Amino acid sequence: MAALKALEANLAKDTQANYVMAEYVWIDGFGGLRSKTKVITGVTLPATIESLKARLPVWNFDGSSTGQAPGEDSEVILKPQAVFRDPFRGGSNIMVMADCYTPAGEPIPTNT
Repeated sequence: MAALKALEANLAKDTQANYVMAEYVWIDGFGGLRSKTKVITGVTLPATIESLKARLPVWNFDGSSTGQAPGEDSEVILKPQAVFRDPFRGGSNIMVMADCYTPAGEPIPTNT
């Protein structure tokens, strides 16, 4: 129990590192949730949501395994839409709700 309390305290202050983890979350082609983590470096902690949101890149993934793109042309683009503090990791880490687009910029039908 003492180890858990120490971990919680460390996550709450999290001012030793100069990075945050941004967990991009989106809806896949089957209606489920998917996510992947992007490490954003060079951040002054504690960081504000606004300062982190300004540093979020558009990202991509292979959509063939998520039911969002055919295997021969499977790139899907993730565009950040909303940013929240990460309730699981704590500290200055964030969750990024993202929409999915084709490389041509058309929305993927599973965006809701």
